[in-house]
Amino acid sequence: MRTIRPSALMAELKACALSNTPAMIWGPPGSGKSDIVYQLSTALAAKLFEVRANLADPVDVRGGLKVIEQQNGTFRTRYGVPEDYPDPDYLGNIILFLDELPNATKATMNAYLQLILNKRMGTYELPEQTIIIAAGNRAEDRAAVHEMPTTVKTRFNHFTLEPHIDCFCAYAVKNDIHESIISFLRFRPGLLYALDPKQNASPTPRGWEMLSRKLPFMEDEYYGCASVIGDGPAGEFITFKSLYKDLPDLDQLIKSPATTKVPDSPSVLYAICGGLSVRANKDTFKPIMRYVRRIPPEFQVIVVRDCLAKDATLVQEEAYTSWAEANAEVLL
Repeated sequence: MRTIRPSALMAELKACALSNTPAMIWGPPGSGKSDIVYQLSTALAAKLFEVRANLADPVDVRGGLKVIEQQNGTFRTRYGVPEDYPDPDYLGNIILFLDELPNATKATMNAYLQLILNKRMGTYELPEQTIIIAAGNRAEDRAAVHEMPTTVKTRFNHFTLEPHIDCFCAYAVKNDIHESIISFLRFRPGLLYALDPKQNASPTPRGWEMLSRKLPFMEDEYYGCASVIGDGPAGEFITFKSLYKDLPDLDQLIKSPATTKVPDSPSVLYAICGGLSVRANKDTFKPIMRYVRRIPPEFQVIVVRDCLAKDATLVQEEAYTSWAEANAEVLL
């Protein structure tokens, strides 16, 4: 199956929500499947109910049994509603997220059939405005998955997620990922995702975000990085970070965009691009763009793209519109 970028997947998931059709996201570990579902819940103002399908037995899907005495003295068994499911009378938008579905047994996956197709399980009914999304790894990811039964497959729209550098950087600048990581991955995009199942630690979007949170607290930089992204990528990243001593003062650059020196080194330029995009706002965008016009076109595009990912309203600024008119051929 053809892969899809995170940004395109978000659009497809919104279409599935509007058309009331369930979606299944496939992808390798750490590629951001769950994060996209969380972002979708925010975009749709939907309450997220997350179910770990791999932890459920078939009977858990329907709920526990209770014996109820009837008025005539006879007894009947009734199923209770699992606490992971929304109340039937909930009025807001809902996402029911079946995470790690392929890691569940085939019997458990089959148990979800009625819920996925008809939004009901026995006498329990999901609220009408419920969106059902599932996610999980593929067999080639060596993640102990089970073959999904055909009857389950046919209930879903299927998407195979592929990490993409532009989508990650757009996410990173809006979520306080450290600028050195954004700059490095622009310089070495192949290390955004390079999972090696034989190694305990490899670079993934999830790993880079973890490393960003860890950077301020590390005592040993090499071991701190290698424990998250692996030995080789850690060495490259640390070497790249050492270039930061050669960077101009970026705050001073914004104050003096016409006179600050433009470096010749591509790696230093990548570092500057990352630092400027993090600092972009309505007050700084004009001087940033004045400096950007002095650097090579391929780096200009990187800065502009990441600035707009951080704040889409910057597209209305004259500094952007004049640049876009002068660089229309680059944007095609």
